[in-house]
Amino acid sequence: MLKSRFRLLLIAAFLPAAAHGADCPSANTAKNGFVLENADARSEFRKQADSIVKAVHHFRDSARQTVFSYAGLFDLARFTDEQYVMHPLSDLTHVLPLKKGGRASIAFVPLGPVEPADTRWSLELTVAGQESFSLGECKYKVLRIKQVTRKGDEQFDVLSVLYSPDLQATLAKVYDEGTADEFTVRYDRIQSLSQ
Repeated sequence: MLKSRFRLLLIAAFLPAAAHGADCPSANTAKNGFVLENADARSEFRKQADSIVKAVHHFRDSARQTVFSYAGLFDLARFTDEQYVMHPLSDLTHVLPLKKGGRASIAFVPLGPVEPADTRWSLELTVAGQESFSLGECKYKVLRIKQVTRKGDEQFDVLSVLYSPDLQATLAKVYDEGTADEFTVRYDRIQSLSQ
């Protein structure tokens, strides 16, 4: 009988640790960095000054890519073999926070080795909804944001992203949404970044 009570006390002592065993970065801890992974990539996210997030992507079949984004929502600069920089012409301080039904439009000029910087582009963001997104044992509230990129008046690219405001990171991208060709590229796991 004494052994049974001792076992129950021992199990009870370890229950809180087991219940909190998942490493789920939060809005408070994400500033220290975290890692998102799937079968083909490992991405390290670190917040920088102001609303800049630096992500270093390690892809299984290609070189490393470093991306600087605005609050993890859209790329400002990408560095790999081919470099890209977006020079915003709009005031970005009014883009966030985004809420369901919210919209934002950002005028910009791309700066790249093959792109002449004489055409005005735009990125239109529309928050279509809010949902829950699982990364292993961790769950996050995400916004489904439609991103339409235009070159002048011509539509250049359309996709939807599942964006976590708490993490300031895009957790999935949905291409060709609503068509027979629709596919999603998503992360499956998350953990805090070791300091």
